[in-house]
Amino acid sequence: MTHTPPAPNAPPVPAPRTAATVQPVTVRRLGVWERYRRRIFGTAGVLLVLVVWQLVSGLKLIDPLYISSPVRIVKVIPTVFGADHFLMHIGVSAEEFAIGMLLVIVTGIPIGMAAGWYRSFRELSDPVISALFATPIVALVPILVLTLGIGTSSKVAFVYLLAVWPVIINTTAGIRDIDPEMIRMAQTFGSSSRRIFATIALPASVPHIIVGLRNGVSRGIIAVVVGELYGASSGIGFYLSQTGQIFQTDRYYFAVVFLAMVGVVLGLLLTAFESKVSSWKVDR
Repeated sequence: MTHTPPAPNAPPVPAPRTAATVQPVTVRRLGVWERYRRRIFGTAGVLLVLVVWQLVSGLKLIDPLYISSPVRIVKVIPTVFGADHFLMHIGVSAEEFAIGMLLVIVTGIPIGMAAGWYRSFRELSDPVISALFATPIVALVPILVLTLGIGTSSKVAFVYLLAVWPVIINTTAGIRDIDPEMIRMAQTFGSSSRRIFATIALPASVPHIIVGLRNGVSRGIIAVVVGELYGASSGIGFYLSQTGQIFQTDRYYFAVVFLAMVGVVLGLLLTAFESKVSSWKVDR
C-alpha cells in the first residue's frame, strides 16, 4: 500500500476585485442671485442713498439753499457742461492728478519694495515714512502755492505728497507678508534672490499694492480739489470754490457727485486689474 503525500496548501484565491464606483462630479450652474449678488446689493445701496437724499431735500428738512437733490442735479447737467465749461475744468484737474499719480507709482512702489525686501533700508526709512504719513499735509498747501505758484506744479506736488505714503506702506507690508517657507523652499532648489523676488515676492505683493493704490487714488482726488481751492484759476476745485461762494448749490453738488463717481470708477478699474494679475488668490 503506497502512501500519497498530502498536497501542499495552495495559496488562497483572492476574491475578485470589483471596479470602484466612480461618482460623477456634477457642476451646478450658478443662479442669477449668486452671479449678480454683489451688483444687486451695490445698486440697492446706491438707490437707497439717492431716495433718502431726495426725501430730505423734498421735505425741506434742510434749507434748499444748502442742499441739492438728485433730481435738481440731473436738471442742471446741460448748464454745467454748456455755459460753465465743465469739461475744461475736468481736463485741468485730470492732468494734475495723472502726473501726480504717475510719480507716485514710479517712486512709491519701488521704495516700498526696497523697504520690504531689505531690512536695513526698512529700519532706516520706516521712522521717516511713518512721520510723513501722519503729518497733516494739507497744512503745507499754502507753502506749496507760494513756492511753486498757482499752476500745475503745486497741485502735482500736493497730489504726490498726499498719495505716495499709502502706496509705500502697503507695498512694504505686501513684501513682508510673504510666507518665509516659500522663500526657503525656493532657496533649497537653488533659486537666486533676483529670481525669488521676481517669481514669488512681486506676484504675492500685488494685492497689497492695489490696496495702496486705491487709497492713494482717493487721497489724490482730495489733494487736487484742496490744492485748487487754495489757489487756482481753473480745475474742479476752482469750480467748487466759485459755485460755492455764490450759492449755486445744484452746480456745486454736481461737481461733488462727479468726483465721487470718478473715485468709484478708478477703484473698480484697479480691482479688475487685481483680478487679472492675481487670479490665484482665493476671494473671501
